[in-house]
Amino acid sequence: MSSRTVAIILNWNSGEMTVECIRCLLAMDSSDYEIVVVDNGSSDGSVEHLRQKFPEIPVLLQERNLGSAGGSNVGMRYALDKGAEFILLLNNDTVVGKNFVRGLVEQAQAHRKAGMVSPKIYFWDSPNRLWWAGGAYSLWSGLPKHIGRKEKDTWQYEVPRQIEWATSCALLIRAAALEATGLFDSQLFGNGEDLDLSLRMKRAGYEIWYAPRARLWHKESLDFRKNVGEHIRKFTGTRNLLWIMHKHARTVQWVSFLPNFLCRYVLFYILLSFSRGDFRSAKAFLEGVWAFLRMRAHPAASPLPSAPTEHAKRISV
Repeated sequence: MSSRTVAIILNWNSGEMTVECIRCLLAMDSSDYEIVVVDNGSSDGSVEHLRQKFPEIPVLLQERNLGSAGGSNVGMRYALDKGAEFILLLNNDTVVGKNFVRGLVEQAQAHRKAGMVSPKIYFWDSPNRLWWAGGAYSLWSGLPKHIGRKEKDTWQYEVPRQIEWATSCALLIRAAALEATGLFDSQLFGNGEDLDLSLRMKRAGYEIWYAPRARLWHKESLDFRKNVGEHIRKFTGTRNLLWIMHKHARTVQWVSFLPNFLCRYVLFYILLSFSRGDFRSAKAFLEGVWAFLRMRAHPAASPLPSAPTEHAKRISV
């Protein structure tokens, strides 16, 4: 592997989890990469812990929680300024395989127009069960899908191929493509910024590839649920699906999207949340729709529930 890669890991009040992620990266069969941590305003001593464990790794401190979109943008700007050829975004709740970076970079080098490369991802607590084998998406339905999700891996997704979108759980981005298309949309805060960038990449003529040789295991949203709560994820997911449609879809595509979105997404998950006694999440779907309408009225706004914003104020003191 003859290219320089900067790996970006976000940390928010999850120092030990980030330490485990870094240790896995350092144990890989690859040396031509740099690791940088972006701390999203942690208040639990994470920064001190990380600096003690890895004094050689830069930690970019943020005064408040910028979300996964804003925090990743900080890291990506750093990587671009450092002259990286490839930028690797990696959730701190992941454990990577030995040839993880090598598999992603070799796939990118094999395809000149590859703007993004996505690995094969398994569930952490079910190591042979797929979390991700590529992404499918259409503006006619507006609902992104994980290919192979929850399937047992029987090598049915072992062929590299182009996909419609790539998850930022683990994502290699060609720096030249990122400079051409721009960073994440920070208005999204978190949840869907990867889909939005994927659509912009494809519109600019770049390809998105799935690289099955690169593998990792994901402790799904453990960091987010621990620090914020499942209802915030439901809120941002609902709001951001609508905002992405607003940015990319034609009027005729809304005609097929809205019934699909309201029945298969909003109504279904509200009823599912009620059945589980999770009334806060059920309410979050409706709050997400209302937040989107507010964003339409005030395009520069990015309304969020009180929980992450109040937390961001506390940790920025």
